[in-house]
Amino acid sequence: MIRQNTVTVDAQHAKVIMKASGNTYPVQFSVKRAADPDQRMELLGTVVDSGQGKVFGWIAKLNEVANSATVKRFPQLEAQADADQEFQVSGYSNGTGAGGTYSCGPLKSAFIPERSKVYLVEFQFIGSRCEQHVYDVTQPDQRISVTSVPAV
Repeated sequence: MIRQNTVTVDAQHAKVIMKASGNTYPVQFSVKRAADPDQRMELLGTVVDSGQGKVFGWIAKLNEVANSATVKRFPQLEAQADADQEFQVSGYSNGTGAGGTYSCGPLKSAFIPERSKVYLVEFQFIGSRCEQHVYDVTQPDQRISVTSVPAV
């Protein structure tokens, strides 16, 4: 199985986790850091909600293995963010599903990460629409909503 990069938190950086929820449609995530010399969005990869916690464990695991091995889609992506500098995440999903074609996004979230924190950017499928939210998940049992700054 192909493994994605993992990131650790340190005194100068934050960790940003990107996930999808609510459907098994693939979601492409791109990021932009304020300090990047090239201010175009950088494509990080594609995530898929494997159904972990919603279907039998072996089905979710099979989904994860099939997605990572064949099309390099993962349950989550991780990125390191500079503390106190704007970090922007764009999520986008489109393709063909059982109900025909669909498209959602790109949805952009921009926020100022704090040092040594862990953030979750979640692309949520809610019925026929989608939303993207940012949460502080430094404490694993807490999900604190993070206020976005206007994306430029």
